[in-house]
Amino acid sequence: MFPPRISVGLLPEFAAALAIWRQRKPGNYLTLDFSGVTKAFANGMLGIIATVADLRRQGCDPIIILPHDPDYQEFFLTTNWAHLLNPLYPLENGQKLRHFAQQFSSADSLPKLIYPFMNIVMRYISMPKDILSALDWSVAEVCDNVINHSNSPVGGFLQIIAYPQNKTIAFSVADAGNGILATLQEGYPNLDTDIEAIEEAIKIGVTRNSKYGQGNGLAGTLRITSMTSGSLDILSGRGRLLITPEGQKVFTNDPHQYFSGTCISGHIGMSTEFSIADALNFSAVPYTAYNVVDAEYELKEEDALLIVMKDDKEGTSTRQAGKEMRTKVLNLMEAKSGYPIYIDWQGISVIASSFADEFMGKLFVSFGRDRFENYIRNTNLDPLVSQLIAKAITERSQTS
Repeated sequence: MFPPRISVGLLPEFAAALAIWRQRKPGNYLTLDFSGVTKAFANGMLGIIATVADLRRQGCDPIIILPHDPDYQEFFLTTNWAHLLNPLYPLENGQKLRHFAQQFSSADSLPKLIYPFMNIVMRYISMPKDILSALDWSVAEVCDNVINHSNSPVGGFLQIIAYPQNKTIAFSVADAGNGILATLQEGYPNLDTDIEAIEEAIKIGVTRNSKYGQGNGLAGTLRITSMTSGSLDILSGRGRLLITPEGQKVFTNDPHQYFSGTCISGHIGMSTEFSIADALNFSAVPYTAYNVVDAEYELKEEDALLIVMKDDKEGTSTRQAGKEMRTKVLNLMEAKSGYPIYIDWQGISVIASSFADEFMGKLFVSFGRDRFENYIRNTNLDPLVSQLIAKAITERSQTS
C-alpha cells in the first residue's frame, strides 16, 4: 500500500518492495494499492508507471487500486496515470488536459508528442520567448536520451505541468531502462557508482558513444534550470542528485533499493533575463533557437503566424477557453516579435459571448485599436462569429 504522498524520493522504497515480491516467487499476483494517496507528483508517479509498464511486458498483470478520495481518483484519471498503470481504465483526451502524461518509444514520435504538450503549456502560462525555446529543447533532449541510451523496452513517459501562480514549468521523464551507470560505462568503464555516473552525465560533452549524440543534453538542461532559478532532479539506480538554487544534494540508496531505470525532473522559472543562446553556448557555433512556434505556427510564404481555430480541442464555448487562447496568442507574439497572427475561423459557426469577450475583447483593449488591427487578422469568419466578436470588442471597449 502506498503512503499518502508520492514523490521521487519514494521510488527507491518502491524498488525495494518489488525486489522482496520477486524473491517470494508469487507468480503474477501483485496489487498496487493507491487507495490512501492524497498527494502525488509526476516525478514519482512516472517512475512507478514505467516500472509497471515493464512488469506488464514481462507478463505480470498488477491489480491497480485507485485512491479512495474522489477528487484524487479523478486526478489519476485525468492525468492519464490510471490508464498508463492499467489500460482497462479509459484513455483521456490529452489535448484537453493540463496535466496529461504520455508514453513515447521512438524518435519519430517525439515531435508529435512534444508539440501538443507545448501547445497546452502556452495556453496556461505567459513565457518569455527564450523560456519557450528552453523548455522545448530540454524536454526533447531528455526524451531523446531515453530513446538512444536507456535501452528501455517500454520507451519513456513524459509529463509537463505549468504553474502560473509560481511562474514555473515542471517536466518529468522516466524510463525502465539500464540506468545511467550501465549506459555510461560503455564509454567510461572506470565509473563505479550511480552517483559518479550521474555527476559525469551532467558535464558538457559526456556521452557513451559520440555516434549517438554530443553528450550535451543533461548539461544543457542543467544550465537552463540553474540559469532560471529552477531545479534538476536525477534518480538512477541507487543514486539521486538534486540541484537547486540553494545547492546540490546527493542521495545514495541502500543496496536493495535499486531503481531500474532513470527518472529526470526539472523546474524552469519564468526569468526575463534568461538567454537560451548563453545557456547552450557549447562551442564556437552560436545556438539558434528553433521551437514549436517555428515548426507549427510560422507560415512558409510570409513572416506571419497562423492559428487554425477548428484544430483547437478546448473549443469556443467557455470564458476559460477564451482566456487560454488569449494567453497562447500573447506567447506566440512574444516568440515572434513583429509577426502578425492570422486566426482562421473556418468551420466555426458559433462562439460563446464570454469566449469572444475574454479572447478578442480583452485582446483588443490591451493592444489598442491600431496594434490590434495590425497584428490580429481574423479570416474566414462566419457572419454570426464576426458579429459576436465585434459585439465583444465594442462592449469591452466601453466598459474599459
